[in-house]
Amino acid sequence: MIALEVNDVSKTYKQGDNYKIALEDICFSVEEGEIFGLLGPNGSGKTTLIKIIFGLMAPDKGKINIFGYEIPKERTKIIDRINVVFSRAGFYWNLTGRDHLKFYGKIYRVKNLKEKIEELIELFELHDKIDMTADKYSTGEAMRLNLARALLNEPDLLILDEPTIGLDPILALKIRDYLIKINEEKGITILLTTHYMEEADRLCRRIAIIDEGKIIAIDTPSNLKNKLKKEKICEIGVSNLTSQLMEKIKEKFEKCSYYENKSELRIILKKYEDVAEIIDFLKNNEADVISVHTEKPTLEDVFLYMTGKRLRDKNENF
Repeated sequence: MIALEVNDVSKTYKQGDNYKIALEDICFSVEEGEIFGLLGPNGSGKTTLIKIIFGLMAPDKGKINIFGYEIPKERTKIIDRINVVFSRAGFYWNLTGRDHLKFYGKIYRVKNLKEKIEELIELFELHDKIDMTADKYSTGEAMRLNLARALLNEPDLLILDEPTIGLDPILALKIRDYLIKINEEKGITILLTTHYMEEADRLCRRIAIIDEGKIIAIDTPSNLKNKLKKEKICEIGVSNLTSQLMEKIKEKFEKCSYYENKSELRIILKKYEDVAEIIDFLKNNEADVISVHTEKPTLEDVFLYMTGKRLRDKNENF
């Protein structure tokens, strides 16, 4: 069964005398029980799309259907079966975590609320903080409380906007494990947005790559990476890689896709013979080449290959 259908959704914002296209003819569907990811940089339209799907914003054109109900027209008929978690948790800082769950539980008309709260405290390991006010919560603890809040009504569709943004790697890994657990144990369909390729690769059965308001590819992570199976991924370690040298590389090898990864230059090539030419160019420009090795393609490479830019190139938030 199809849990979510997005058909030809478009949205434009007015910015002064100009217009910004946030979404353009977005189409995809999510199967029931699937974890589906929207992968793209900040400013690509992910958050706008989430707001439209949840019924918080109307599209300029297009239709949204959740379990067969049209959004926002029939939102009241389906609202008890869906929930959303935005990256910025909205809490009353003078209330405890337990008070928040009680408050939202009454709004959601949750039966056996006390038992449900205890179950969620156990699931998200909130025992030590649940009776403290929300202003005492770390970013990771606030996200766990927000996830617990979103599961109070046992939604069939859970929508997550950047669920691990701002978290340290250990906490992010724990949140991802929670999401896998609730998907497998409760069968909850999950739609999440992210600009972390590792997160999309680990969690999602399928991924839609979105850039500048357009979906440019939809497939499984493995199939997306297989699109680069004919290309060669090479990392060249350079001890003195400078921004000036990067500009020279861009000018000289404009047909290659590449980016700086710490002290390494990661390049997508058509053939290995190109590596020698690049190494000679680096040496002729007084760069110290310390290592050369090949790599398997990542989703970051796929995005770079398809768009010509990295997932974290943008800063605006639409």
